[in-house]
Amino acid sequence: MRKKGFVYGSILLVLVNFIIQIINFAYDVMLSKFLGAEAMGLFQMAMSILMIFLIFSTVGIPTAVSRLVAEQNSQKNHYAIEKTLKVALILTLFLSIIFSLIIILFSENIALRVFRDKKMVSALYLLIPAIVVISISSVLRGYYYGLKLIMVPSISQIIEHVTRFVIVLGFLYYICPVEPIYGAFIAIAGIAIGEIFDLIWLIYMLKPWKRKNQYIKPNKIYINTILRQILPIAMPIGISGLLNVILRFINSILIPQNLMKIGYTNREAVATFGRITGMTMPLIMLPFIVTSAMVINLVPNLSEQMALKNYRNVRHNIIFSIKITLMAAIPLTGLYIFFSEPLGFYLYGDLKVGQFINLMACGTIFKALQHTFSGILNGLKKHMIVTLNRLLGMVIQVLTIYYLVGNPWFGINGFFIGFLLSGIVTFVLDTIAIRKVIKLKIDCVDIIFKPLLATAIMVLIIYNGIELLYGYGSNNVWAFLFSLIIGVLAYIFVLYITKAIPKNSFRKLIEG
Repeated sequence: MRKKGFVYGSILLVLVNFIIQIINFAYDVMLSKFLGAEAMGLFQMAMSILMIFLIFSTVGIPTAVSRLVAEQNSQKNHYAIEKTLKVALILTLFLSIIFSLIIILFSENIALRVFRDKKMVSALYLLIPAIVVISISSVLRGYYYGLKLIMVPSISQIIEHVTRFVIVLGFLYYICPVEPIYGAFIAIAGIAIGEIFDLIWLIYMLKPWKRKNQYIKPNKIYINTILRQILPIAMPIGISGLLNVILRFINSILIPQNLMKIGYTNREAVATFGRITGMTMPLIMLPFIVTSAMVINLVPNLSEQMALKNYRNVRHNIIFSIKITLMAAIPLTGLYIFFSEPLGFYLYGDLKVGQFINLMACGTIFKALQHTFSGILNGLKKHMIVTLNRLLGMVIQVLTIYYLVGNPWFGINGFFIGFLLSGIVTFVLDTIAIRKVIKLKIDCVDIIFKPLLATAIMVLIIYNGIELLYGYGSNNVWAFLFSLIIGVLAYIFVLYITKAIPKNSFRKLIEG
């Protein structure tokens, strides 16, 4: 029953996350079309700064809240649950206000040193409400996850993305065309707009649960006790998250600067950075639709099973998570390798993006597995190994960017080399770490060969479908889209008939 609960719980979370990520992906694509590469580059630079401040203002507090609330909820100690939430909110609010003041005091220096444009001071001011609101809403989401009220934060994220999609894109459609600098301002303001609606929903949903449990006799707990519980959990997670944000921030500085050293203008360098981070990277990260939902369910499940010494279930759940990750990542890699140009052109109207998609395609598998492996290792209580492996991967990527991107022989290809090399090294180190904790017997035919076979058939169907529909004079976009849909259905069908997907999965999912 535990095994089935993990499998079907993971599938349900994937379905919810799929809706959220599709909305977000559509928003990124349409935003890039309205703004263009240069404005997307400025927006992504601002996002790098926002993520750094968010890491410091939350430092893993939401995850700590989720774990502590779950423990207290199992003991029916609702007073401690409310106290934990209040302390976490106060701590997060305090930190977010401090870092908002830092932005106000040093905004001009940041704008000149990072963006090399004094006009971006206004963009930094627009980050302040986003820092405060996102910090608070992330703690509330952790609170709901701890109570296992997963649909509340899931609906809140749908609300966030839908409102941002409608308001920001609607406004851009009304005023378009827009100068790159002002387009970036609108996109940055849109972050806070969506999060405000998200926060309103999360606060509104607090009332029914509080009313339901207000009669419970409180078991007192002191503030310093809660802080001592939160900080040891939050700090290692915060450090791990900080590494990703630092990498993003370093990329936003090194890539444009090194490109300018080899003859790019400032506009060309920023546009290239925008194509990579704002247009190509969302495609490479598409498997996160599956893996991010998987990790939410994987970490507590593995922790519980390891405590019970139920190693058979641990192995089953690890292998299942790897299998689902590869079933999502392998076909996307195939699409990016063989259809990168039409994807870049039809999604963004930019052939250079198509070239970048092709060059980064193989990184899709390694990034997806890296995300899943981080969840596995965290569930196995190997937090420091996760951090160290990602630190090494980050160092490799930064060094390749520093030494190769500024070299005329490599140029922007230096980034792609570092991106792929970093992913491979992290994957190998994670694999070694997992095998040291628990021995896995992996069926390569089921986990690797079947998705590869299905992907090959999918690619052939898409290619021949496009050629056939072009021959009948169909519109290029619709020919590609229709062939893509048929190809994806064929991929699922091949997995089904080869029993990579169990034949009773959907019936059991409904029953579960």
